[in-house]
Amino acid sequence: MTKNPSALFGNQDKYAGRILFGPYSARLKNSLISSIDHFKALEQIGTPIIPYIAAWLPEDGGHIWYEYAGARLTQLLGFHTTEVAGALRDNILTRCLYRIQKNPPAIDKIIRDKAQIERLRDAMRRMAERGGRVDAVYKFNVNGSPLWLKDLARVEVHDQDKIVLSYGTLIDVTKEMQLEETLVEVQCELEFHKENLEFLVEDRSRDLKKAQLDVLARLTQAAAFRDGGTGAHIKRLSQYCAVLGSSYGLSRNANTVLFHAVPMHDVGKLGIADSILQKQGALSHEEFEIIKTHCQVGSDLLSEGRSTLLQVAQAIALTHHERWDGSGYPNGLVDRQIPLASRITSICDVFDALSSERPYKKAWRFEDAADEIWRLRKTYFDPNLVDIFMKNIPQIRKVYQEAPLG
Repeated sequence: MTKNPSALFGNQDKYAGRILFGPYSARLKNSLISSIDHFKALEQIGTPIIPYIAAWLPEDGGHIWYEYAGARLTQLLGFHTTEVAGALRDNILTRCLYRIQKNPPAIDKIIRDKAQIERLRDAMRRMAERGGRVDAVYKFNVNGSPLWLKDLARVEVHDQDKIVLSYGTLIDVTKEMQLEETLVEVQCELEFHKENLEFLVEDRSRDLKKAQLDVLARLTQAAAFRDGGTGAHIKRLSQYCAVLGSSYGLSRNANTVLFHAVPMHDVGKLGIADSILQKQGALSHEEFEIIKTHCQVGSDLLSEGRSTLLQVAQAIALTHHERWDGSGYPNGLVDRQIPLASRITSICDVFDALSSERPYKKAWRFEDAADEIWRLRKTYFDPNLVDIFMKNIPQIRKVYQEAPLG
């Protein structure tokens, strides 16, 4: 025997549903009354949740009505139970659904606006029927102010009565969602400032790098002038090394560093007297020993540099006169003990020195200079790098012909 709806709701409330007075089974009605009793008891103890029981007929296009709506819901919306469905539908602004992603693991927040909700309303109800639950957050416009309600519902499909019931609880999460909205706004603003700051830092870094390269270029050019050379030697040497480094397999970034570091190989000659650097005849043993100190002087000048460029330049300055067979200076390093950048530089530096005119010598023919590099394979130079150098003779020749001599 089903309970009398009037007794269930009392004198102050009026039952506005359809099931208890409709042509539905006693089983369904008794189940509904039991759920209403349970929800009313929750409200009487002051629970913060707002219970409701919604219903719809799948065959009737899914038009929804409320069998029961908690007193707080009608108070929040300012509508009677009979008007709750329409009030919710008309005032909903946004629906947020949180979905767990497995690949990659994450929480996906699906946001739909009012227009999308209207288009997808039937589809969302069918999904609820199949899934047996609803878990979403709704944003409503209530008297011009936002109201966020989190909806947790259990959905039952009663095939015998051809009706669907949604037993739900709503929780007012307005403060939490407003905080989330504020955090999103702040995050967007911070992201904007971050991007702007990154742009400024990148811009300043470019300016700083340009200024640093300019200073180093002037320093290396000064060293070249004191040795009786010109800036042309520096340009050719950098280009020769770039050809060799690229063919060897250096990354674009590493090859760029090599290109800019190589010109500083002889910066230590700033510490050598002009009388020795520009001497027309052969150097004495003592003078040659002084010349050899330019490697350590250059290394000391470039020491304590924090950038990769200066660290590579320091290594080249110190070791570009080391030889593959250990006969070089200042430390007598052997084969791969010599840094790769220095092994590349030494080949190109000797080739350019041979093929260029200097105060103490005439320029060699291109072919003769190349033959000398091949002759010194395995003694002065890394044999693998010499092989790569010879394979790239057409590009080396192009640099030789296009770059100004001097």
